[in-house]
Amino acid sequence: MCLTVLLSSALAMLPLAGESARGRVLTDDGMPLPESARVELRCEQTVIASTNVNQEGRFEFDGNPRQASCTVSVYATGYRRSMISTEDLPSDPRIAGIVLHRLGKSHGESISVSHLAAPPEAVQRFHAAIREAEGAESTDYEAVLKHLRAAVQLYPDYAQAWFEIGRIGLALGDSASARDALQQAVRADPWFVSPYEPLILLLEAAGQSDQAARTCQRLREINPALSAGCGGL
Repeated sequence: MCLTVLLSSALAMLPLAGESARGRVLTDDGMPLPESARVELRCEQTVIASTNVNQEGRFEFDGNPRQASCTVSVYATGYRRSMISTEDLPSDPRIAGIVLHRLGKSHGESISVSHLAAPPEAVQRFHAAIREAEGAESTDYEAVLKHLRAAVQLYPDYAQAWFEIGRIGLALGDSASARDALQQAVRADPWFVSPYEPLILLLEAAGQSDQAARTCQRLREINPALSAGCGGL
């Protein structure tokens, strides 16, 4: 079933008819967009134009006026829906501000801002790692790690890639490697929630209770609903 996800921001909208409007769509977990993803321009509830996105999530419309009666929307399987008027869209097409949120995920697991800031070469290696991980019945972890390590070499603050390296370390039973990668993820982006839970558990298992407590405290600053000690993780 295809769900309508109306874009949250970052479409370049130019005021003169005949000029193109460009934008970019990203997912909140860094996964490549579904092949079915399509972007629509609506004015007065009527679909004016429709287009696909490329592998980087980029799209373009021709002859797109900026006016309050128009909105942009994207159809993508499994993502939440939101809306923005074209009148409120930023004018710089390089801004990657359209983030689609997967259904069933909490907002605390949002994509790291480092993914939005990463250079294209690093993002390409990250997506190659994801495709490698999903493309075979038996995952070739070394091939996945090769792409992820290349991504963090190109962009050392790539928290999303460090997190995936940590997850592979856990899958391989390499606790030390996983712990180091998750710590890198937290340092690169302290507001990226996903690395905290496995990192706290690994620190506790390693007998580093003080550091686990400090990490828990940082997590509670993001999510005050957690109990002291981050119990219940």
